[in-house]
Amino acid sequence: MKKKILYVAALLICLSIITGGTLAYFTAEDTARNVITTGGVAVSVVQQQLVDGALQPCPDQPIPVMPDTTVSRVVSIQSTKQSAWVRLQYEITVYDASGEQKALTAEELAQIILITPDDTNWTLVDGWWYYNNAIGFGEIAEPLFDSIAFSGPNMGNDYQGCSMVLQITAQAVQQANNGTTVLEAAGWPEA
Repeated sequence: MKKKILYVAALLICLSIITGGTLAYFTAEDTARNVITTGGVAVSVVQQQLVDGALQPCPDQPIPVMPDTTVSRVVSIQSTKQSAWVRLQYEITVYDASGEQKALTAEELAQIILITPDDTNWTLVDGWWYYNNAIGFGEIAEPLFDSIAFSGPNMGNDYQGCSMVLQITAQAVQQANNGTTVLEAAGWPEA
């Protein structure tokens, strides 16, 4: 009787191996590839000047200035892809007549060049000016500032022949699903 049970067990094992091998022939494998396309965020800095009451693009050549004058410089940002939270940062560098950069502290620079940012539509945090509202595709934010004033009393003869370079850095992050205010938005590039 024990031999019969052993034969039946051996037969069942063989059948299960054959069935398993047969089942292997009837299985298949496949890979599905899902492609998800994301949008992009793109912005451009908009620099214009007010000439005879109309906004025009800023010229490529330098603008000559004298002490105690104000130059029109309307600086903003435009979204060129989708709705975005934006921020701007500006830096002024002064070069002497020979082209060497003048070593000026922020306080010294503020004594000779005055820029008055719009702190109603923009908020200053850690050196960046954040626009308080998201800007949609094609929209231009309210200007961060619209003029640059050069001090009369504080710009002595040592500033003759100098040039000033205004560098503007703009950054943007998506507005959709990214906070309810610009200051809550995540994903800003490292400064």
